[in-house]
Amino acid sequence: MNAWLYLHFPHLLLDYQLALQPPEAAAKPHALVHTVAARRTLVQANQVALQQGVEVGMADVLASTLVPELSLKEHDPLRESAMLTQLAQVLYQDIAHIVLHPPQGMLCEIRSLLRLHQGFHGVLARIQARLEQWPLRYCISSGYSPLVAKLLAQSQYAVLTPEVDTAKAAVAQLPIEQSGLPAQQIARLRDVGLLTLGSVMQRPRAELGVRFGRAITLYLAELAGELAPPQNFYHPPARFDERVELAAEVATWPQLLFPLKRLLQQAESFLQSHQWSTRALLIRAHHRHGPPTQVTIQFAHAVWQQADLLSLSQLHLERQQLHAPVLELSVRVQRPESRQAKRSQMFAEANEHADSLNELVSRLQARLGESKVQSTQLHDDWRPERHGAIQAWQQTEVTNTNAVQRPCWLLPQVEPIHRQQWQLQWGPERIVSGWWDAAPIQRDYYVALDAQQRQAWIYHSDKGWFLHGWFS
Repeated sequence: MNAWLYLHFPHLLLDYQLALQPPEAAAKPHALVHTVAARRTLVQANQVALQQGVEVGMADVLASTLVPELSLKEHDPLRESAMLTQLAQVLYQDIAHIVLHPPQGMLCEIRSLLRLHQGFHGVLARIQARLEQWPLRYCISSGYSPLVAKLLAQSQYAVLTPEVDTAKAAVAQLPIEQSGLPAQQIARLRDVGLLTLGSVMQRPRAELGVRFGRAITLYLAELAGELAPPQNFYHPPARFDERVELAAEVATWPQLLFPLKRLLQQAESFLQSHQWSTRALLIRAHHRHGPPTQVTIQFAHAVWQQADLLSLSQLHLERQQLHAPVLELSVRVQRPESRQAKRSQMFAEANEHADSLNELVSRLQARLGESKVQSTQLHDDWRPERHGAIQAWQQTEVTNTNAVQRPCWLLPQVEPIHRQQWQLQWGPERIVSGWWDAAPIQRDYYVALDAQQRQAWIYHSDKGWFLHGWFS
């Protein structure tokens, strides 16, 4: 059974960088170069450059001569390894056992997933569907051992079958240069006529060990699946704070939409892997000089999906200004929380109503500003003028107030009235409170109608009759 899959991304850094750019920018020829002893050679190129005659391994001078509009940048293996980690975070939603082989490789153990996804091809389809979210070129291959899957994928030999014999036949055809052995070992094997891995595998291991050392016997045992080296499996980080470099300086927030989408897509993968939601994001635009521009985005309701994160972030950023061009963009997830229900109900209507309200408040805060959206906060004081206060909106538990009739609109100052002009409907309700401070009250409240049949809240005290509020 081929229980391992290996994914090889030969152009990972370039493909990822172009995914952050608008389509018109990615449609131009691009390449990455590596410098060794003052010689600059191409190590990655996009499909547009390859179609125009550029080849990997070509000198940068020759490539620029063939394609004058070719954009060249230096290859950064450390940044490419960081992108591989970000990609593992995406696949971790479907695969728990991932081993990183930086800067361009990723090994996946799939035996434990076969029943969950109805067999080998179900697992493969799940991984390929997840990778479709990213415009990355890759080769994926299966193998009965980690080494076999790795060699086949790195050689661009896609073996996608659970059959062991197919993988054995494919790896036997690989030239010895693609064995992954040290260069000195490969040269010694070629000198004795062992030109393919199949020819090496057919020789007695004891004989090879005597002539080439113990390392070759361990290599063949690993190739045959008899030796299982320990694997350092990937674990998602406990926090999300990712940063991307832009291909060119950007002067406005709308131009940052493409890289922001990718960062928020990674944020969704991070939150999904932990089964978290978030109440806040910190978006930072990094400039060539000076401190970054920071925008803190608060959400009135817990969100985790990219679509919600992006729409609310866009509304916030529309009110922001950039004081300098941007070279890099970063996103940090703040205030994460578990998605477990805070209360259990047999029916979900109440929760759905609260979610809709919270989503509306989040959009209003993003559009108008957090301080502009307010709510009424109730206090434990029976005096009506001190029972409620207006403050910045926050979610509170809904209480049942049907037992006591209170108006939605209280007057700033009570108004004296004539009792004969009002028709009493309900009451009295006596309120005696405030004896502990300097503002005690003793009132009898009524619900009454005026001459225009408007419903009001009036009361009687030792000072007479007064209008205190109106019902809607």
